[in-house]
Order: sequence, then C-alpha cells, then structure tokens
Amino acid sequence: MITNKKTIIIALFAALAFGSVMAQQVSPVDFMRYNPYQMNANPATDLPYSSVMSLVIGDIGIDVQNTTLRFDNCFDFDAQGRPATINLRQLANSLKEDNYLGFDMHVDLFTLYKRLKKGMITINYGVKAQGDFAFNDGLFNLAAYGNSAFVGYDNPAKVNMDINAMGYQELAVGYQWNVTEQLSLGSKAKLLFGVANVKTDAFDAQLYTDPDSYALRMKEKIAMKAALPNVIYVDETGHLKADGPFSMGELFRNPGFGVDLAAEYRFDEQFSAVAAVRDLGFIHWGKHNIALTGQVNDMGNFYDNGDFLFDGLSVNEVQRIFSDDYYREHFLDTLKRYFQVGFSPMDKYTTALNTSLLLRGNYDLDARNRFSAQVQGRFLGSGFRPALTLAYCGSFWNNFNVCATYTMMPHSYDNIGLGVSAMIETCNIYLTTNNLIGLFRPLNMSGFNAQVGIVFNLWIPERRYVDESGKPQFLDDNG
Repeated sequence: MITNKKTIIIALFAALAFGSVMAQQVSPVDFMRYNPYQMNANPATDLPYSSVMSLVIGDIGIDVQNTTLRFDNCFDFDAQGRPATINLRQLANSLKEDNYLGFDMHVDLFTLYKRLKKGMITINYGVKAQGDFAFNDGLFNLAAYGNSAFVGYDNPAKVNMDINAMGYQELAVGYQWNVTEQLSLGSKAKLLFGVANVKTDAFDAQLYTDPDSYALRMKEKIAMKAALPNVIYVDETGHLKADGPFSMGELFRNPGFGVDLAAEYRFDEQFSAVAAVRDLGFIHWGKHNIALTGQVNDMGNFYDNGDFLFDGLSVNEVQRIFSDDYYREHFLDTLKRYFQVGFSPMDKYTTALNTSLLLRGNYDLDARNRFSAQVQGRFLGSGFRPALTLAYCGSFWNNFNVCATYTMMPHSYDNIGLGVSAMIETCNIYLTTNNLIGLFRPLNMSGFNAQVGIVFNLWIPERRYVDESGKPQFLDDNG
C-alpha cells in the first residue's frame, strides 16, 4: 500500500512540475530589448524594427507555480535518500495559511507588427489556458491527525478550496505611439472567444467530534459552475455524458473583451519608467453551462439537520460489512449518496481575466546594457500575487543578447532566470527560463517558466547598429 501511495504522490508532483504551459509569471522575455514579445508586458516599448512576423513557432513556453507543496515534505527518507514512509503530519505542517498552485498556457499562432510613422501597429492571434487552485492549510489535517484532534464545534477541521480554470482564444490589435522623444504610449484591444471554464463559488467542508458522544459531524457546501465546448448531461445512471460530436463552431460561442495599456517615460538618456495594465477584461460564458452543487443529502440514519452525523455502527453491522458482499456494496453506495454532487443546466455567467499590474524602472548604462527593477502583481480571484524582479540585459556584437533576472514572490525566493537570443540576419531565435535552480530540483521548485521561439524582424536601417549615446532614434512624420 505504501508503494502505491508513494507512486501516486510522485506522479502528482511530476505532473505539477511538468504538466502546464506558460503562465504570466515574470519572464526574461519581458526585459529583452530586442525581443518583439516584450510588448506583451509593455505595449508602449519602442522596437527598433520596421516590421515583425511569426507563424506558429513565434512564442511557446512552459510554466508552473507552486507556493508550498514540496516533495521533500511528503516523506521520510532512508539512508540512500529514497522515500521510505509517507509523513502526512510533516506535509500538513508545511502548508501556509493560503496556498496556491497555478498554470497558464500560451501559444502564439500568428504575429504581425508594422511601423506606421511614429508608432507601430500590432496584431496577435493565439490560444491560452490558465488554471488556479488555492487551498487552506487544513487540507491534510484530518488525514494527518485524525478526528481526535478536532473535538467540539468550535474546533473543526476546515477545508477551503478555490478553483478557477479557463481556456480561450485571443485576437489582439494594438498600437504603440511615440508621442514625444520622452513619452510613448501603447494599447491593445483583445477580442476573446472562451472555449471552457470551471469556477468555484464555494468549496468548503468542516468536521468535528462531539465531546460528549464522540460522534463525527460533517457539513459541506459545494457550488461550482462550468462552461464546456459541448452539451453535457447526466444520464439515468448519474454519469456525465457528452451530447454528440464536437463542432469547431463551439470554439467561438463565448465572446469576451480585454485591453492592455502601458506608458513609458524617458527622463533622460539613461533613466526611464514604465507603467502597464495587462488582461483587463472578461469572458461571457453563454453556451453549455452547468451548475455543480453539493451538500449533505438525506439518505437516512446518518443525516441530521443538514449535517452528516456518524455515531458508530453496531457489532452486527460491522460483521455484515465484512462478511456480506451485497450488504457491503449497498452500505458503501448509500454512504456515497450522502455526498453526491448534483448537475443541472444554468444561466449565462461572466468571469474576469486575471489582470496584472506592472511598474518598472530602467537604467541604461549605455546603448547596449540595461538594468531594470520591476514590481508586478496579478489578481487571482479574490487574491493578489505580487512579485519583485531585478534584471540585467546586454547586447553583444549586434546579434547576441543576454538577460539575467532575479524574482521574489510570496514563499518563493530562489528564482534566478536567464535568457539568450541570437539574430541570424532577420531571424531572432530565443530561449529563456525564470528559474535555473528549478531545472535541477523540479519536484521541490516553487515556480518555473521557460519560453522559446523564432520570430522574423526587419530592422529600421538607421537603428540596426546603435550608437554609444543610447538615445532612442525616432522616425519623422514621413516614416
């Protein structure tokens, strides 16, 4: 049994470490001065290109966020460093009051940037998926300490969870405008098409032991909603079924809208500042919506005023459970029905995007070397995830760029990142990660981001080789 449990937990941590794709964590790409995809973080940045284009392979990445779950906290290890026994108490004690697992996916399928006079028009089309799972520190307490640790209604074992996941397509059209030599503005308008969504309104459970009778009392409340790319219904056996084959038209049934806004101000030839808002918007889910609800159901002996009340079994009942297959199957089936989740069609609903805020200061040592400090935060449901990043980016031989970053986030202080890119004629090839240390201990990392892509750039001739002053050169009204 221990071996099976160890295998399951190892697989869980491996899935958390490797199973998701590009979150909106801080990435070295955000700071790389000659990477066109820095405009995702700062739409006001002035690129030294007359045009940019990519198709399918422009920007691909992987990412995961994990604030507190660590592989080393799940086990006691033998002398050889191999997991020997599961240590649930150690795992329970390692959790914070608020814990978070997250992932996002971003694949850029088409990009086209074209300079127009003093600015640049941008067009992007891609697909995204993001998922967030937040939970309290009581998730494993009952399994770790047993019900004897939770005696009395004022000392319950509490479990609270919040799940929010969605997948959608994004078509963005933007404009970057050099208002003056000091001020640049940028914006993107995004047309969104939701594909699928799962969101909790409530996912709470409490259990405590009566101090007089030692009966177990449990209450739960589950309220979730989901929008899926196909019609879902519950058949006569209580199982979920999909109605008919999937249609491509279902990918465009849930419209939404979003914006990115940014401003960059250059105080002099060395100092500049950036402020930006990203993914301010919503998706309206209007097709194939279902509600999932759960509470203790009245199935007989163990139901008491909305709670599940277990005050023990008689000797005869225990004997029949072990000796009578039919009785055991009926007992377990009835027990399961006390906590059965109900499914029903529901009306339209709207969810917000996970909006990010950004403030950044830059210091240009010269035209090729830049130091940056950035504060970024992301809204996740009712929570907010801040991050502080220090970055250095350098350009060498006019065709090779390096960017190094260090990022601090809540419960995550070892994020040392590195990005490199090479220009081969008009082809820009880049590879980045925000956590080099995580590459060597993936089952214990708190976050990991990697991006890779190939994009084609046409330089503005007078900006192909930067001068030593570092002063940006702007096109006149004639382009």
